[in-house]
Amino acid sequence: MWYFRKHTVVSVPGLIVLALTLSFGIAFFAYIGVANKRSRLVKRNEFLYMWEAFIGTTLGLQALFVVSAYRASNRYLYWTLGWILYGIVMCALALCVVGGYGATKDAGAAIWAVLWAVPAVAISVYAAKARRGYAVDRVMGIPEFRPRLSDSRGSVLCMVALDTAFPWTTWLIGVFFALLVAIQALALANDHRLYKQPGRLVPVQTNGGEDWYDMHVWCAGYDAETQKSNRPVFVLLPDFGMPSTSMQGLMQGFANAGHPACIVDRPGYGWSEPGYWMQDPRDVVQSINQALDKYPVANPLILVGWGEGGVWSQLYMQAADATRVIGMVLLDTYPNLEILQTFALNRTTTLQNLRQFRSLGASRTDPVPVVNFDRPLERSVSRMFSDWRAVSPLALHRARNAEWPGFQPQTSLGMHKSRFRDNLHYQAKYFEYGGTGARLYQSLLDYVSPSIDSVLVYHHWPLRWPALPATAGSAFTSSLTRRQASAPVVTAVTSNIPVILIASSAQFNSDCSAHKISDSEECTKWQAFAWFYYRQQIEYQQTLSQNAALLACVGE
Repeated sequence: MWYFRKHTVVSVPGLIVLALTLSFGIAFFAYIGVANKRSRLVKRNEFLYMWEAFIGTTLGLQALFVVSAYRASNRYLYWTLGWILYGIVMCALALCVVGGYGATKDAGAAIWAVLWAVPAVAISVYAAKARRGYAVDRVMGIPEFRPRLSDSRGSVLCMVALDTAFPWTTWLIGVFFALLVAIQALALANDHRLYKQPGRLVPVQTNGGEDWYDMHVWCAGYDAETQKSNRPVFVLLPDFGMPSTSMQGLMQGFANAGHPACIVDRPGYGWSEPGYWMQDPRDVVQSINQALDKYPVANPLILVGWGEGGVWSQLYMQAADATRVIGMVLLDTYPNLEILQTFALNRTTTLQNLRQFRSLGASRTDPVPVVNFDRPLERSVSRMFSDWRAVSPLALHRARNAEWPGFQPQTSLGMHKSRFRDNLHYQAKYFEYGGTGARLYQSLLDYVSPSIDSVLVYHHWPLRWPALPATAGSAFTSSLTRRQASAPVVTAVTSNIPVILIASSAQFNSDCSAHKISDSEECTKWQAFAWFYYRQQIEYQQTLSQNAALLACVGE
């Protein structure tokens, strides 16, 4: 029969702590691998569990140190009061994490935090026993430090040094990371209490129908009566990195004017789950189409894309369902701003990479190939998103954003901010960026017809995009027929769908003083950008549809 020595690691409590520490350590490295694994469905930010496993590993090592240092024949455990207080503090922080993530219904995060209590309690209990034993020794006149005869002088000095350096170093590490995780957990719980999910989560299929995740659809002015009337519904698609709250004011404006409107959160943004990684833009627009079907929104659609959301709207027309779309509005939309700016500055070495985009168009069956336009820059941006994704569970990003762009009312600014401060926002940006900011643009290239390509080549334009499909709105042929009767005939453009291009006139204004640009070099850059911004909108107007109009709005 095994005999477990009391007050050492080779005891029942010590072996429990040892097993738990090993589990924490294995989980820490496992979550690092899982978080970076591709070709899988992602439900949460696994870096949260990685940080919890790291804190648990730290606590486990501390508990093993305290248990092994508390012995009857030689006592090397100094700072007993500090260890007691540390164990109590870590238990309190564990309770905060459990309460915070329990409120947000993240059971996995809550369970990991519960396990912190085992080594934390062991630390306080054994440190208290040691402190009580030292008090008894002092009454009896026995010195607190009493090495065993079998211990060498070197081992004694090593233990004394370790007992001085190890506690203070690990206390700082443990409290620092546990405090950050607790702050984020409590902040998320508070956001969850203040800002309820405004729309509905709709399950959609991905990865060829093998996996499911939830997308958030938020509608205003859309009810059963509207559905029966078959009135058009405005579907709003936000810019890159923007949740649905960024277009809440615009949605409410449509609804107040008597026009139903909906916003769809792309994977990971707002209240949508992260979805499949690596992310295929065509799969995303098909998921958006599924979400609208299952909400259900069976009415004709008018797509309203803001910024990169306009590119998503174009891809929806090509890869999802153009037959239900009877109109499109693009707000400050450019196919790829980085390529356009590079072309405007005539950076010939970088422009050579445009050949890759033209030779490697996206396939309708295979995943979109990753082609880097500016590899150093794109690696830097991707690494930035990846790093912020990793530290999001530590609340370090909560004070990062100073500006909150979008069309949200001031009364809803708090809810809008909360969507940038959860654990998934930077993960969504990292997934959507996909290692290259041109991934969404690449996905459009396979749909470019030779006629549109020849027009853009003739105009010496670097970017490519397809004209909107001629089948647009065919599910609602009566209104489409009326438009076709009066639409002009253009050989390269076969679609008659109404398109409104809205851009800020400030982007076209080459007056540097109006933009408070005093440096001559920066002024030259801006003047080049302003001209090409204007040219891009003109090219859109001439190639997207026969029924397109450009509006330049005064103001910011």
